This record gives sequence, structure tokens and C-alpha cells, in this order.
Amino acid sequence: MLTEPEKLLAAINQRFGTVHAFCAANPELNRTTVYAVLRGRYKGNAGRQLGRIRAALMAAPADGAADLPGLVELEEVIREAACARCPVTRAGICKRCAPLHLQQAQAVLAFLERRRER
Repeated sequence: MLTEPEKLLAAINQRFGTVHAFCAANPELNRTTVYAVLRGRYKGNAGRQLGRIRAALMAAPADGAADLPGLVELEEVIREAACARCPVTRAGICKRCAPLHLQQAQAVLAFLERRRER
């Protein structure tokens, strides 16, 4: 089961390649804070910082990929749809299949990026 910082880290790496590149593209975020939050070692209000990081990730990147959804957004849509139909959890969200949902979201995002390049 992936935590919120792990999901954001995967999304950042998928879209920007590295956390450093993400921070360079989002100068309003403090690089040290981003690293601390993503490692789960931030001593302040981690929820607020996760929200700021998520908002920056969802914002339109400079490379023109604004028309594509983010990895976190895709993963949430897939999870909600799958959990709503799951006979095991009776429409509850148990995070049991979270790694599968993340892999599916990564596959969908990769497909959309390849299709956009055509």
C-alpha cells in the first residue's frame, strides 16, 4: 500500500524525471521542504505541504502537457472505479489493490503521452 508521499514521488518522477527538476519547475516550493515531505520526515504541517506539492504537480507544466491528467489523478479515478465494483470490499476503499492501480495509472499516462507525441 502506497502512502500519499510515495504516490506524489512516483507522479513527480513520472512527469519530471527527478524531484530536483520538479522543484526547478516550481520555484514557489522550497526544495528542502519538498524532499523532507516526500521522505516522510517533515516536522511541520505535512498535510498542508502535501497539498501544495499536489497542486503544483496538477498545475500545467511548462512543456505543454496541460491537456493530460496527472498520475495521482489517474490513480484516484482508477481506484474509485475499481473499488466501487469490488465484491470483496463491498464498495469500500481498502487500498488492497493500490499498487495495481498505480501501475494501471502509469500505463494509461504513458499511453496518453505516446499518443500526444504522434
